[in-house]
Amino acid sequence: CGKMLKNILFRQFISRDSHKIVQIFLRHGHTIRGKRPGVARTLQQRLDELNYVDPELLKVVNIGLPAVKVPRSVVMKDRLRQNIRNNPEIEKLARMNQLEVNLEDVHGEWMKTTGPSDIKGLAEYYNIYKDLFGSAYFVPRVNLEILYPASSDNYNPVFYGNILSPEDAKVPPVVHFDHAFKLPKDKNESLWTLIMTTPDGHLEKSTGEYVHWLVTNIANGDVNSGDTIVPYLQPFPARGLGYHRYIFILYKQNAKVNFDKIRVSQTKDPAQRNFSTLEMYREHQNTLTPASLVFFQAEYDDSVRDVFHKVFDTSMLTFEYDKERNYIAPQKWFPLKRAFNTYMDMHRDPMEINKEFVQRKLAKTHPFDGPKAPLRFPMA
Repeated sequence: CGKMLKNILFRQFISRDSHKIVQIFLRHGHTIRGKRPGVARTLQQRLDELNYVDPELLKVVNIGLPAVKVPRSVVMKDRLRQNIRNNPEIEKLARMNQLEVNLEDVHGEWMKTTGPSDIKGLAEYYNIYKDLFGSAYFVPRVNLEILYPASSDNYNPVFYGNILSPEDAKVPPVVHFDHAFKLPKDKNESLWTLIMTTPDGHLEKSTGEYVHWLVTNIANGDVNSGDTIVPYLQPFPARGLGYHRYIFILYKQNAKVNFDKIRVSQTKDPAQRNFSTLEMYREHQNTLTPASLVFFQAEYDDSVRDVFHKVFDTSMLTFEYDKERNYIAPQKWFPLKRAFNTYMDMHRDPMEINKEFVQRKLAKTHPFDGPKAPLRFPMA
């Protein structure tokens, strides 16, 4: 009886919620580890310190010809031309679309003013200087014209990145340039070197080049008078590699040069056309100065097959982009609410499906008669 009485008295002081655990949330203060933000280095500063490169190594060097000072007589002629442009009669003809303009004069005026800097900007955009000369560049000062004959009267010109087919560039082009260009220190007319090279699509090295044409010691602007070190070979971009850059670079010589080390005959080995513009220029930098450039782009066509079969005596190379496949869930024995044909094709190789489709299509058509004409009134 005594124990029961004690329990009854004790229960009067115990509430129903006394057995629950009460959680008290405490907010602890944040402590800064290390130096405060105003003193500590930023992430970019730490990365710059880890990946430090000497600025002298990144400094670009101009290896081209200097800008020629324009004579005062030419400046006066330009002022007269400016006065002619302000003539109201000429302005009226221009508004009526009746003014005839000589495009050669326009091109010559462009080369005298903003043309060299514009060409340099295009070459930088296409990474020509970086892929050929590394950290060096040059401003084209000499007007260079490359024309591929299309017929007896028509030509396919090479500009600054236009697209030509390998078939269009099958034969050596016609070359014109201002061979009378002189620096103030020059006493006689200079000799010239013309090189056609491509830094794209090398079959062995990812950073290699192929030289397609190399002519040195050109006198009086006549390419036929020069020494052909590497005979001309048309572009041969392999199938699947996309567009390739084919670059013509004109060099001004201050003396005769000897390229017998890299002389190439008509050979079936494309490795003999391996080339490096940077190494070549390092060896002859005291004799050669880059003066101008033009370039075009080309991709595979049927004429490339003849180059591999007849010139290189090898099989045709084809490249395909290995795309990353999307995730596909494992096959199920009973895929509910899925069409049978599309579900099975989803787990097959796309090339196998395309091959089967072409075989079925060719089985219904005659190789000489072609596909059957559709019915004129199919529902009649």
